[in-house]
Amino acid sequence: MTTHWKEPAVCECGHTGVVHWAENDQPFSRQWERYSIEGFDGQGFEIAGTLTLDEALAQMNPVCPACGARAKVRAGPHKKVGR
Repeated sequence: MTTHWKEPAVCECGHTGVVHWAENDQPFSRQWERYSIEGFDGQGFEIAGTLTLDEALAQMNPVCPACGARAKVRAGPHKKVGR
């Protein structure tokens, strides 16, 4: 089974977006996580294993469309909501 999550992401300028990720939580199968970002320019990716949300954001290298800053986006207030 795949579990889907959404977390807020915030630039230092105050612009907000959402990080989407999915994880394989099926017993006896390979662990993976897939990340994408909405509201910022950045590349999604999939890994074998796990990352923290800040590590995933760093790997996506998001660019803020409001101020043009790169690598200034951090995880917002943690309100993990299943999808």
